[in-house]
Amino acid sequence: MQGYAYHPLKAGDEAALAAGQAFARESLFERLWLHAALELPALRARSELFTSQCGARVVGLAAASDGLFPFRVAALDAALPGVAAGLLAKLEPPFVCRVPARLAHEVARAGARPIRRERQMVCFDASAPREPLDPRIERLSDPVELARFLGRDFAPLELELAPFLGIRDPFGELAAVAGARFLTERIALVAHLETREDCRRLGHARALVRALVRAVESPERRAVIHVREGAASAERLLAELGFRGTHDFCLFAR
Repeated sequence: MQGYAYHPLKAGDEAALAAGQAFARESLFERLWLHAALELPALRARSELFTSQCGARVVGLAAASDGLFPFRVAALDAALPGVAAGLLAKLEPPFVCRVPARLAHEVARAGARPIRRERQMVCFDASAPREPLDPRIERLSDPVELARFLGRDFAPLELELAPFLGIRDPFGELAAVAGARFLTERIALVAHLETREDCRRLGHARALVRALVRAVESPERRAVIHVREGAASAERLLAELGFRGTHDFCLFAR
């Protein structure tokens, strides 16, 4: 670790923040959470941010954010070997941490516990023919209703950061929900796609993903979804809707 310096990124340190943002913009789809934590004031206010430097060059970033889950979520990335473990040590546990697969071995050696692997899929096919949207789709805004439907993975803050859409059954109860966790100028992270068990195989997920992508996409912004390893049906559905796999990630706990 000799030769690397680790510094917290604090409010008012604009030069360090600008360097961190520039690092996070490179290979953007490998630095999703870091990019959002650096770019969005609502997440920066809830994050511990650290930069790793080799001389004057930024070679790694780490962030641990509160407020998006009932548990803390962290992200880290590094351009040089040996940096990720040092960044991980700077973050106060407990948390779950999503890292690019290329860093998995280093993070495991640092003592984190692997939970699962994920495939990141990005919607690049914005020029696909546009079918009419399902007229049953509505914008959702009730945090109590969403918390009841989505469970502990939902946090009310998410409603301030990105849209949530839903389809109801004939009795007015939610049958399916799709929601993005945050929007930046270049990324929309779709992190909720749930269908009630008795309402599956009715095309709700397909209709909601199409509608949500249309709501968040722009010439500069791409919708991104993380799919658990082995979820072949979800990957097929997303591929049909213009998504393709870009990176593999590992989720760790510490």
